[in-house]
Amino acid sequence: MEEKKRFWPFLVLIPLLAAAIAGWFVLPDSLVMQIGADGQPSNIMPKLPGLLIPVALGVLGAGVASSTAEEKHLAGYITLAAAVIVTAITFFWNL
Repeated sequence: MEEKKRFWPFLVLIPLLAAAIAGWFVLPDSLVMQIGADGQPSNIMPKLPGLLIPVALGVLGAGVASSTAEEKHLAGYITLAAAVIVTAITFFWNL
């Protein structure tokens, strides 16, 4: 039963992939990734890497969260949460 629990973190990748696919059709060609203190965009990225970076971060987090080392599980879940937050912020700034 413990083996099945190790793959639950990978389910978070489904909404991340869905958001990346939706973002391909909805978001502009250049994505604002950072906003400076003056309120102006300070880091702009092309659409493809801007959408795939959170997915890659999620894959890394899911891999770490599902590892056999118990002490690494929390770090994996934090990384997964960061991927979700980055995706949400990317959509918020660019819609």
